[in-house]
Amino acid sequence: MKDAVTLDRMLSFPAGRRKKIALVGADHDESLLTVKEYMDAADFLLLGDEAEIRRRCDVLNIPRNSYNIEDIPDHSEAAERGAMLASKGEVDVLMKGGVHTALFTKALLKKERGLVPPEGLISHLALFEIPGLPVPVALSDAALNISPGLNEKKIILENSLAVLRRLKKGPFGVVCVAAVEKVNPKIPGTLDADALASMDWEDARVEGPMGLDAALSAEAAEIKGIESRVAGRPDLLLFPDLNSANAAYKAFSFMKGVRHCGILAGLSLPVVLTSRSDPEEVRSLSLRLALSASFHF
Repeated sequence: MKDAVTLDRMLSFPAGRRKKIALVGADHDESLLTVKEYMDAADFLLLGDEAEIRRRCDVLNIPRNSYNIEDIPDHSEAAERGAMLASKGEVDVLMKGGVHTALFTKALLKKERGLVPPEGLISHLALFEIPGLPVPVALSDAALNISPGLNEKKIILENSLAVLRRLKKGPFGVVCVAAVEKVNPKIPGTLDADALASMDWEDARVEGPMGLDAALSAEAAEIKGIESRVAGRPDLLLFPDLNSANAAYKAFSFMKGVRHCGILAGLSLPVVLTSRSDPEEVRSLSLRLALSASFHF
């Protein structure tokens, strides 16, 4: 599509304004390759085993003057240190390296850190560039919240919109995805979708319940008799639970020509949470997403 917006166009940040990024568990080649890619745009603090980090950086031809290291071989301690730096405002972006997700998120969630507001929760926001769609579409929550209730879904939606506002101007089109378009008491997700769509949203049009086919195709919505201003060009897909969101995330990831990235939302700074098995492009785009968002925190 000639007027399609790409991730490259959407994820931009001003040149010459360097941000500080802490990489937790930096003794990890794939993460260090991302450091190498962005060392001209940001200042990196690498948390982990210093000897191992230096060895890997030398092998990857990453100049020693392009990063600083704090020698913390224990990944649990490194995660705590990263969370503390974030809570003090000493870093602009926090990035997960080779550390296990459970250790990383545990440190972020400690109340004394103040990284999550009272009554808040963190959620994952993925952003996909899919051939045939005019704009990148966000997806939540495919990583953290297993079976959120209505209030949790409202917070997840608010978290997601907060990130999108840092990337572009609204109003935003949101689809609350469900298996069917009619409210069915036996399918709780349809009740929540209907409730969310009935709420007042300052800069978003929230629709649902709606099937994924109709959400992604205006033609499918028309065939189904669905009147929608969002179908075919949603900015955000809000899924009813982790199972459905994760399945969609993985299905999108394997589609030909798709590019994607993701960060944690709901914290006081952007946090990059990629899988240790994610390819370098996903890590690179995820850090670019975090950097783009960091200029509007």
